[in-house]
Amino acid sequence: MVRSFFNPAWKDLGVLATYGRWLGTNWVWVEWLAIYHAIFSITIPILLVELTFPQSKTRIWLSSRMRVLFHGLLVLAIILGFFAFPYDPGVLAIAGCIAAVIALGWLAKRIPNISPTHRNLKVSWKILAPLGFSVPALFFFLFNSALIPFAAGTMIVGGFMVLGYERLLTRWARRGFSDIQKLGLITGALGFFVFFFDFILDLFLGRLGTSVLGLAFVVYLLWIRKIILQLHGKRPSVQLGSEMPEHTEPGVR
Repeated sequence: MVRSFFNPAWKDLGVLATYGRWLGTNWVWVEWLAIYHAIFSITIPILLVELTFPQSKTRIWLSSRMRVLFHGLLVLAIILGFFAFPYDPGVLAIAGCIAAVIALGWLAKRIPNISPTHRNLKVSWKILAPLGFSVPALFFFLFNSALIPFAAGTMIVGGFMVLGYERLLTRWARRGFSDIQKLGLITGALGFFVFFFDFILDLFLGRLGTSVLGLAFVVYLLWIRKIILQLHGKRPSVQLGSEMPEHTEPGVR
């Protein structure tokens, strides 16, 4: 399932097929793809589900039987991936990926969950939305431009950028994000694709319909915003401003 980490002929690599390739691994691509999927394939979908269905925040989504089923589907997808993307990176590369998954899973289980009982972060959506937009924009151009002559330099800069965003968001999370603030971050992050990347795909790569899909997603985000404002009974000017009243709903992440 991570063939693009190793295959230099992977169609999406572009300059990263050679820039940062070492010991049979596309290292810059590995770092960029890990960051991308951590945000857009894992974190944002979970937050969108919680914002769309508020009751899901305090529930386990899958029963024991369903967890077994989905684990089985994951294994099946991995097996099918060996046939769908035929490239043999070698036993050591596959073993390294498995070891990394186990190590990161072990580490993730030991990171404490930040669950403030109050949501009193006073940061305006006018700051959060551009901040969210900056994440994919900066990482996209950093990793795909090869501006830094040495690939290791790009990876180091990328690592420090991740650390900077993580420290800032963790500090804010301890003060408690409101739902509308979470939506602001999400909207900014997805806005990069909706208002820039999707139109590039339409105009220059002939992938017609991606911009329409992006605009449809904007409608969905606006609908979520409406639901949040109705749920909390707050005026938009209060919810979206920097002067947010303290909220005392227990168990909010």
